[in-house]
Amino acid sequence: MATYSIYYAGLSLTTHQKFTLAKAITKIHADVTGAEAYFAQVIFKQLDQHDCFIGGVLLDEPHIFLNGQIRIGRSEQMKKQLLVELEIAIQSTTKLAGHQIWAYIDEIVPGQMIEYGQILPAVGDDSVWFSTLPASIQKKLIYLNS
Repeated sequence: MATYSIYYAGLSLTTHQKFTLAKAITKIHADVTGAEAYFAQVIFKQLDQHDCFIGGVLLDEPHIFLNGQIRIGRSEQMKKQLLVELEIAIQSTTKLAGHQIWAYIDEIVPGQMIEYGQILPAVGDDSVWFSTLPASIQKKLIYLNS
């Protein structure tokens, strides 16, 4: 339900840093939104620094750009808390300064998303949605949530 895409340029992230960030982002999303951890996914993509421009000028220092797509229905305060905690996690893991981290939260109507073979539920209807999944998928999600 939440996809966090991390694009980074001018730096390398180790597998350990990616793992650390993925775990932190998943925990932050679950803690702040109340959604199950198995609804969060994190995708990393390294960009060539020469392909990144800010204000029409070639990027001159390392940057991370995070785009989080979440279900519509979260409060403004919740979205702000997500952004702040996500930035702190990225700073902690990468040692980048705040001005080198740009983060965005986009909202998507649940009916326009499909995961685990099912159209996603509205915020608050997760348990009903979960009960409609095949037992094999439920077992997998319970494992992912632990």
